[in-house]
Amino acid sequence: MKQKLSTLFLVSAFAMSLQAQKVTVEIDYGGNKPAETHQTDWYEGMTAQTALQHFATIETYPVKNYIFITTINGIKNDRGVKAWYYTVNGESTGKLAFRYNLQPGDTLRWIYKKDVCSKPQKKQ
Repeated sequence: MKQKLSTLFLVSAFAMSLQAQKVTVEIDYGGNKPAETHQTDWYEGMTAQTALQHFATIETYPVKNYIFITTINGIKNDRGVKAWYYTVNGESTGKLAFRYNLQPGDTLRWIYKKDVCSKPQKKQ
């Protein structure tokens, strides 16, 4: 019986270590299309942007030393109305996606929601 329990424990520990070497990527389209959840293998240097690119086609907008993600799978920011934001393990990182390095076991969530950072574009 002890042999079976120790084998079960080792198998469980191995399965947990494999899970910890993954990153979960969730994409919430704000009701525009069904949400998605994916997993990918983590690697050293993986950023919030590169993890997203494993599962989505993105468009970016560079400004000086910054890169902003403006479109994910065809859903485009609407300046001052809705925009793409991300969290890691339920918390804002305070960094742009191309600069935030993920860790094994992280859950990255992209959500299309009310744009709280930009002023609406003026109509001409």
